[in-house]
Amino acid sequence: MAKITSLFLIALFQLLSLLPMRLLRWLGRLVGNLLWLFNGRSRRITEENLAACFPDMRVAQRADLTKHSLQNLGITILELGPIWCSPVDKLLTKVSQVSGEHYLQQGLADGNGVIILAPHIGAWELLGLYIAKRYPLTTLYQPPDNPAIHDLIVKVRTRNSSGLAPANTKGVKMLLQRLKRGEVIAILPDQVPPQEGGDFAAFFGIPALTTTLVKNLAQRTGAKVIIGCALRAPRNGNFELIFDALSEDMATADTLTSLTVMNKKIQDCVMKAPEQYQWEYKRFKKQPGGECKYYQK
Repeated sequence: MAKITSLFLIALFQLLSLLPMRLLRWLGRLVGNLLWLFNGRSRRITEENLAACFPDMRVAQRADLTKHSLQNLGITILELGPIWCSPVDKLLTKVSQVSGEHYLQQGLADGNGVIILAPHIGAWELLGLYIAKRYPLTTLYQPPDNPAIHDLIVKVRTRNSSGLAPANTKGVKMLLQRLKRGEVIAILPDQVPPQEGGDFAAFFGIPALTTTLVKNLAQRTGAKVIIGCALRAPRNGNFELIFDALSEDMATADTLTSLTVMNKKIQDCVMKAPEQYQWEYKRFKKQPGGECKYYQK
């Protein structure tokens, strides 16, 4: 059954990869409109997150942002077709603008490696392909329970000579080794980590359990910490890649200051295109003292 599921998904994504990017985005917006009309889990969580993060925003404006966020969720799903199945060189022709890449190059020139923070905004999978095409890259990932999905993810994420490190002790050791070799690693910094692997820091003014792995790795290696995102350009089906460096003292600051700096940088990235952020994720499901007041279920 797992093999059949894997073959079906591969066939589906290959079919989607044949469609023009502008058509995929039109279809993705249609999927998002259906998510809005069905008023299910994705819409509910998006509404709850936006109400918490933008309490002063007018209700009509938040509703509009919710709808556009769901449209971008639909686009994200359909874009996996070309991002996972198209030839990398062909796909990267859709990158029309890159800014801040010199931060990455400077970090590699220092010889201590580079930590890329890749929040869940825009086409973060495309960001990894772009980096791996130019630099030695290892990405931390959470292996899914479904073996078919796991095999598919490994296949598509390693096709560009990119390495994968599982989110466990073995994977962290791999990341440390890559940094000591002066290479690039990528971490998705806006997922809720295990309690023992994080601490609370403000994100849009709300306590959010935030990974301490980035600070620990930077402290041990002297690696430069950079944030990156691949945003959808309007109207033409292209992408804009943006890199920016975090404060040099992030590794030496106390934990709360370090995590606050990191979350503020992620927040700044989100505000470049808030409708492209993954608001349907329960970012605030863990709160100090164990309370959970931001989600109904």
